[in-house]
Amino acid sequence: MLPIHQVIWHEWRESTSPVRVPEPSEAMEDPEQIRAYVKAYEWGGPTSALQLHHLRELSLMIRPGDTVLDLACGPGPLLLELAVLYPDCRFIGADLSQPMLDTMLTLSAERGLLNVTALREDITVLNTVRSGSVDLVISTSALHHLPDLAALQAAFRRVQTLLKSDGGFYIFDFGLLKSPKTQKIMVDEVAKLAMPITVQDYAHSLRAAFPVDDVVRCAREEIPRTFKARLSSFVDFFYFLQTDVRCTAPRPVADYINSLWRNLSLPIKVEHMMLRTMRREVVR
Repeated sequence: MLPIHQVIWHEWRESTSPVRVPEPSEAMEDPEQIRAYVKAYEWGGPTSALQLHHLRELSLMIRPGDTVLDLACGPGPLLLELAVLYPDCRFIGADLSQPMLDTMLTLSAERGLLNVTALREDITVLNTVRSGSVDLVISTSALHHLPDLAALQAAFRRVQTLLKSDGGFYIFDFGLLKSPKTQKIMVDEVAKLAMPITVQDYAHSLRAAFPVDDVVRCAREEIPRTFKARLSSFVDFFYFLQTDVRCTAPRPVADYINSLWRNLSLPIKVEHMMLRTMRREVVR
């Protein structure tokens, strides 16, 4: 279980802000890394609390017949969960890594999904997606792979042009922590459940995260829509940028989420509840 008191202590004691260190590569293409990445997203693994939160929130945002675009989708752990739950919706996964997309399509075929397509494209450009054609844009644990703030701004700008007038978005990622000691606590926590190569990737991700204030500022400048910025309390560890609720959760989706909750271990349930309650909201 994450020692949140230690996280807060180390972050509050750190007086200087670190320099962001971009990811070694924008795209993950090593087969071993990809296999470990997929493994980390299995239920009961280190991402379960967060994945359950995503499903809860998105169950209030995806409407029948929507076109949903997942930016930097990787092998599609969240997209594939959603595609099963919403067979009448169209899901598009965009990523720079062809091996990641190939893995997503293989997993999609194994599940018999017919509503998933893949695009190998830069998420700041997305030339093949028509402007004004997307109902919902999602991106989770991905934007820190962008090289710099200019690319982040370009990605947000493209989100705005892709969305329909009544479209929405849901974006999550890490914020740049101040203390190296805090980063080590986070990495050690993930190491309890993840493979070593995934732990190393996570350490890179924490160092590559953008400062939360920069992310919110860029989003406000580039996406002239009403949205909420939900940031972690006490320390700038994560952020959620999301538009308002668009629907009620369909009964089968709500039942599935409840079944996932019942089957998770107590530590993951506690982590999930902390994630949902330890947030402060900035309304645009």
